[in-house]
Amino acid sequence: MGTGLFIIDAVIIAIVILPFVLFINGSKKRKRKLRNALQDEAAQHNCKLSEVEVHSNFALGLDTTGENLFFYKETEDSAFVQTVNLKAIASCKFIKETKRTKDKTKGYHVIDSIQLSFVHQNLKDVTNLVLYNNDDEMTLNNEIALGQKWQEKISGLLGTKVKSVLLEKDKQVVQLK
Repeated sequence: MGTGLFIIDAVIIAIVILPFVLFINGSKKRKRKLRNALQDEAAQHNCKLSEVEVHSNFALGLDTTGENLFFYKETEDSAFVQTVNLKAIASCKFIKETKRTKDKTKGYHVIDSIQLSFVHQNLKDVTNLVLYNNDDEMTLNNEIALGQKWQEKISGLLGTKVKSVLLEKDKQVVQLK
């Protein structure tokens, strides 16, 4: 009787734990696939990623030596890659677009999209990296914090680049006198 009870307990425990194990394994496999695709794209541009962040359906990678940002995103229909040359960028902005919806009793705001927007130095061209789109994904999963973090990181990198250019110009002015 004890052996039969042990087998039944083992089967019940396996049935309860197995979905969690499969979910975690699938998540790790998906993240590995996104990371590898991003690193392959960087290698095609002769870049080495110094920082990589993988999220649920996209990956961001930064090459600080070549000053390139790589973005790889997979949707149900397709996968695409965007490369941003940070040498040609004037500023980076975090954009959270919302829309107002109403139900019978009250209205509320729904996040429609989250993106990083890069304004080029000519101030006319803009490159957008869409981290979240309400049409493609059902729920937010830390995209706001991730977008703000990368905006600060890239703005810091752009800020140090601007400071070094200004210092070089100051040195040239001093040398001319």
